Amino acid sequence: MTKFTSLSILLVISLLFACSKKPAPDHTQLYEEIRHVNRMEFASLAVTKTVKTERTDWYKVGKRIAVYSYDTYLKAFIDMNLLAPEDLKFDEASKTVHITLPPVSIEIAGRDMEMKKEYENIGIFRTEISPQERAKMKEKANAELKKELEGNPEYKQRLNQTARQKARSYFNTLLQNTGYTPVIHFSDETVFSGDFNLKNYD
Repeated sequence: MTKFTSLSILLVISLLFACSKKPAPDHTQLYEEIRHVNRMEFASLAVTKTVKTERTDWYKVGKRIAVYSYDTYLKAFIDMNLLAPEDLKFDEASKTVHITLPPVSIEIAGRDMEMKKEYENIGIFRTEISPQERAKMKEKANAELKKELEGNPEYKQRLNQTARQKARSYFNTLLQNTGYTPVIHFSDETVFSGDFNLKNYD
């Protein structure tokens, strides 16, 4: 066998080996689709806040008492904009994907809820509750509500736990449909505290 023939055979074998080796799958599109969602809400909790105004000045005749309430929501969501490419790690050999999700965030869902009159006792010599006064009452109620929620970790724990469970279920189904066995983590799983800050979302 000539050197030329041997070289040709080696070249053919090399080409066949190169053609049989499949390139690693590109998961960029899947990452972009997940991140494109931006904000994913997984849990909410209805909250009713009551506020009272009472004026009983001794020099004025009659009472002036009013009680109003409004309903709002706490929402638990994940900001998928925080998901980085390295948070999705695929193992082609075991067909497993590890995904590290951003932490769950919690917010008060708006302050534009309608105030409902629960009770009112205004004497005939007293002025009615003005729209400006109701607006101030609502601002006061919102500040009180925020303080109450920040001081009560139970709300966060309930929402956080529910949101994590639903997020795990959602991404487990999503990634299984791509042919991989998912292993789901949260970036703050080892740092869990009852303290948290609420922000208003208008």
